[in-house]
Amino acid sequence: MNFYQHTQNWYNGELFEGKIVIFSGIIMIIVSLLIWKYGSTPNAKSLFLPVLIVGLLFSIGIGAMMASYPKRMTASELAFKENAKEFILAEKKRVEDFQVLYKYSVGFAAVSFVLTIIAFGFIENRIFQSVCIALMLLSVSLIIIDHFSKERAEIYYTKIQKHLEE
Repeated sequence: MNFYQHTQNWYNGELFEGKIVIFSGIIMIIVSLLIWKYGSTPNAKSLFLPVLIVGLLFSIGIGAMMASYPKRMTASELAFKENAKEFILAEKKRVEDFQVLYKYSVGFAAVSFVLTIIAFGFIENRIFQSVCIALMLLSVSLIIIDHFSKERAEIYYTKIQKHLEE
């Protein structure tokens, strides 16, 4: 198998995850609008904006990333054709550099979980609780995304190392 096919598999996995995140963002936007339209309790009213913001972050942020992917894919294919060894070395460094991000997302999720427990166990502030719910949505999404992304990164990194040894 040509090494670039592994890179293509990486990009396809990223695009698939992006579609899932955009879909989740759209669902959150719809849910927040339904809360705004039909929610009559103070808790519902305080939940509208945090859920809307998370939905917009997912939809707009990942949408922008996905819009740039075709250019990245074309540029990486050209770089591979120009100098395969240099491309593989650059990919190795890129994968190594973003591995640390997985630890940050787990830390962010842990802080969000603790804040939510504190918010619901000890603090009677609807806005703070609503923000914590939105952070939990964001954290759970990050953990799910990173679960698959980390696995794909490990597989890709193994392929990189294998090709560098050849």
